[in-house]
Amino acid sequence: MDNLVYLIDDDAAVRESLAFLLSAMGWRVAPYDSVAAFTDEHREEPSLTGCLLLDMRMPGKGGLAWLEEGQWPWPLLPTILMTGHGTIDACRRAFHNGVFEFFTKPLDADKLIETIGRALEESRQRAARWQESRRVMALFGQLTAREHEVLQALMEGRSNKEVAGRLNLSPRTVEAHRAAIFAKLGVTSLVQAIREYDKLHLV
Repeated sequence: MDNLVYLIDDDAAVRESLAFLLSAMGWRVAPYDSVAAFTDEHREEPSLTGCLLLDMRMPGKGGLAWLEEGQWPWPLLPTILMTGHGTIDACRRAFHNGVFEFFTKPLDADKLIETIGRALEESRQRAARWQESRRVMALFGQLTAREHEVLQALMEGRSNKEVAGRLNLSPRTVEAHRAAIFAKLGVTSLVQAIREYDKLHLV
């Protein structure tokens, strides 16, 4: 994964100075002068990785207002919010909306660089969890509706006989479904199946 920093700030001088600073660290920088410019280019990329450096107040739509619009469409992209008008309320609202870190201007270059490094590592970890989740989703997508019902009942701690009675099946049929489930998931025990199931919501 590239060390890519997306930078959204309406001030051209800020974009230029930050791009110079971050490029010197070996990071690629993609600058944008508005939220609209960024979303127009990346709205169809939910798996976007890297780090987003975002100004809180800008003409049109500001960074904080954007974050408060609803569910964040880029779950793998940690966001660092920066502002020249920091308040306790703004900081609280930012973290409530999932911001990775909050900076007030003028920026402390050393702390910013350290934080971006941590954000990029966080993005790598999120991407790994997301890829694992997709792998597991593909496995569970192979199961039939009946197999999902059998597995759910088994994960609740019910015996084959209890599952059979609950779903109006014969115990032999439940055993056949159980064997098919394990084969499709690539597991040999219910414990392993539960571990795979728990990976479905990693991100």
